[in-house]
Amino acid sequence: MRFYEHNQSNFSESAYDYLKRNVGKYIFSFFQAHRKVLLSDVHTVTKESDFVSQLDDPNKKEQFVSSLKQYLVNKKVYEAFDYMDSNTETQNQNNIFFQELTKTLITVLNDKKLSLKFEKENFEFYIKMGDGRKVTFNQLSDGFSAFMSILLELFIRTDIIRKQRNDFAFNPEGIILIDEPETHFHIEMQYEILPLLNNLFPNVQLIVATHSPAIISSLKKTVVFDLSTKKEIYRGIASSSFSDLMITHFGLENEFSPIADKIIEDFKKAYTEKSDEKMMALMEEYEEYLTPSLNLEIELRIAELKAKNDKH
Repeated sequence: MRFYEHNQSNFSESAYDYLKRNVGKYIFSFFQAHRKVLLSDVHTVTKESDFVSQLDDPNKKEQFVSSLKQYLVNKKVYEAFDYMDSNTETQNQNNIFFQELTKTLITVLNDKKLSLKFEKENFEFYIKMGDGRKVTFNQLSDGFSAFMSILLELFIRTDIIRKQRNDFAFNPEGIILIDEPETHFHIEMQYEILPLLNNLFPNVQLIVATHSPAIISSLKKTVVFDLSTKKEIYRGIASSSFSDLMITHFGLENEFSPIADKIIEDFKKAYTEKSDEKMMALMEEYEEYLTPSLNLEIELRIAELKAKNDKH
């Protein structure tokens, strides 16, 4: 069954029917490469049924995402009603929801003193940093905004399913498609994206398209389908180095930059010409570029040439 059309924006009709029948049981979601949280302003509380109805129509994806803050505001207001009605069970579940969201923000933004504040006067959520800064979800950088668009949606979809089942410990199954999860993220955070999602939503299958060696090596139990070779790889991904992955799966000839490749070739040529003078000139010209790893590579290449010449 196809879960989305070739243009990767609309679900196919067969998948749409399946989603309608199972919207309260499973998580199905597709996140495009160019995504950013742009949450609509909230002016009042709405009925949750109006919000949940958007889940039935995958073509209303942008509308659903833009109204995520509305859902969070609703939960805060309902939390106050639960307090007045002494409904401690639901009140506790709301607290757990926001605690988990805050813990995730602490991890993503790498700030142990971070807190999530709700200002009822203007129905706004602020992420308060350890250094005192306050930002809204819409003010996050492109990288964090892109990832928060994934996290917020999945948190809310999970919460809705749990309430419909009246089982707040339930971890729903499902399929999440993510195109280029590494978008706008530095390498360290690229290592953390999939493990974080995997821990938060353990029963959901993650299917990602990526150009990042950090992404494909960040989980142990993964299957990588290499689009260039049309082969599946089951072993050795998580234990491979960046250089190995860039060569074996991303089409590079070696781990070095084009500039380093030229330096290596210049030294090989000087050795072939048996020109000590040229070798010394190259050492002086490229002194600032000769890192330990590049020096070792040059020595290995020259050793290979020497061994080849000795055979002849």
